[in-house]
Amino acid sequence: MENIYYARSANEQGQKETVFHHLSRASELCQEFLSPLGYGAWGEVLGKFHDFGKYSEDFQQVLRREKTHVNHAGPGAALVFQAYGGWSHGGKGQNRAAKLLASVIASHHGELSLVDDGVLKRVLRGEGDRLDSEGRRFSLFGQEEFRDAVSLWKSAFTPPRLSPPLPAFSDGEDASLAMMLWTRFLFSALVDADYSSAAEHQKPDYLLQNQGPELDPEEALQRLSQVQAEKKQGSTAASTLNVMRNQLFDDCLAAAAQEPGLFTLTAPTGLGKTLSLFAFAAEHCRIYGKRRIILILPFLAIIEQNVKDYRKVVPDLLEIHSNAQLDERARLLSERWDAPCIVTTSVGFFQPLFSAKPADCRHLHQLANSVLVLDEAQSLPPHLLDATLRTVKLLCTQYGCTVVFSTATQPSFGYRPGLSWQPREIAPDPAALFATRRVTVDWRLKQPISLVEIAGEVAQENQACAIVNLRAHARALYRQLVEQTGAESTFFLTTDLCPAHRLAVLREIRERMQAGLPCRLVSTQCIEAGVDLDFPVVFRAL
Repeated sequence: MENIYYARSANEQGQKETVFHHLSRASELCQEFLSPLGYGAWGEVLGKFHDFGKYSEDFQQVLRREKTHVNHAGPGAALVFQAYGGWSHGGKGQNRAAKLLASVIASHHGELSLVDDGVLKRVLRGEGDRLDSEGRRFSLFGQEEFRDAVSLWKSAFTPPRLSPPLPAFSDGEDASLAMMLWTRFLFSALVDADYSSAAEHQKPDYLLQNQGPELDPEEALQRLSQVQAEKKQGSTAASTLNVMRNQLFDDCLAAAAQEPGLFTLTAPTGLGKTLSLFAFAAEHCRIYGKRRIILILPFLAIIEQNVKDYRKVVPDLLEIHSNAQLDERARLLSERWDAPCIVTTSVGFFQPLFSAKPADCRHLHQLANSVLVLDEAQSLPPHLLDATLRTVKLLCTQYGCTVVFSTATQPSFGYRPGLSWQPREIAPDPAALFATRRVTVDWRLKQPISLVEIAGEVAQENQACAIVNLRAHARALYRQLVEQTGAESTFFLTTDLCPAHRLAVLREIRERMQAGLPCRLVSTQCIEAGVDLDFPVVFRAL
């Protein structure tokens, strides 16, 4: 009787998964995940080779709990490297493609790193020590073991043709970055395919239950119009300001017809960039068939406020950040980023692009053919700017993304040495948007003013906001105001408050201001980015 090789132990129904079934399913999923990039065949290769090392008695003993510390990924890496010309002299490109495939397979259960050709050769030939660098035993080692396993593999699979060829990476720093990013996208697709097919062994409907609906940009635009109409109705802003907000919204809709690529939106605070940016993204998705909208915000305080409006537009919106309240389904969706609209932080978006961990990289393939909106773009960390901006450009040129950098203070990234940065500005005349004078500034630079004095001035106003730099100063100023005006009309806002508390405070402030009731707010800088409040008087500490 011929041996049956298993990839996974019995599930709750007592069913074991064969290696054949796992490789077939992982190959199918990996092909699907890389197809939007035009590299579905590469996904098929990765899926069919990745767990080749499970065609071994060593791994079967692992499943029977008779053995531990077995490396089953190394043999698959060695075989794919050999199969696709890793040691041939036919061309540098062919060798590099085999190297990347082998590296992704060798790393899919650990941290991503480039494989050592010499180790792969040692595994295939059975020369020297059978242990890897971490002291694990390779599940297959040497020609005799490989010959039997390859015979089994070939009875079920045919090595797919590697087409199209490896992308052409130009020379220089960007070439290294481009290859790094490409390797991570391959890694992402294989990790997601492997994890998902493994989850299906336990729950056959895993992917059906844990994938978001497709984006419907036309429905999103209809909902957006309703939200905008509600905003207009409740607005207390001057008519000239509302005209400017409407114009910016229309400009964003019109700009969405431009070819995909890199954009900026430069407009003052208070012109409704939140909804206007979403209008651009949704219309651009409608015209060019983009898959999803990813909104990237630097501060959690902004996310709390903006998500409320965004969710009215896309009810299936997915929040991915440290304060997000996720049920079981949302948690699983956040592992794969499978949703029509995602709101995350700058750290949450950029860090995985440079990570080597499978769980961090799993969702990267989902970024392809998306619209990425970076709000408050001036807040990107300066010491990471070059890598960040070059990676953003690659997302546009190699992965079909459209990226928008939005802020009232647009940085001059084009002046950075060696960086070609030529985004298209969405607003036809940004300078005109800043021409309307909305604020009269009274600078007090001659002598320091105590918090007690500031509290006295704020107390004289019916509605006012005082913003300080330190939470200790905010607490002290708040106490002073409570003593002078009472707690009912005095409010406190810092990151000491949990998100639900902050939202409750903001809601009460808006209600009092709309009703014309006394309202005095003491806050730290957490209020300054994206929080939609209009005070007639604001005190700001330098």
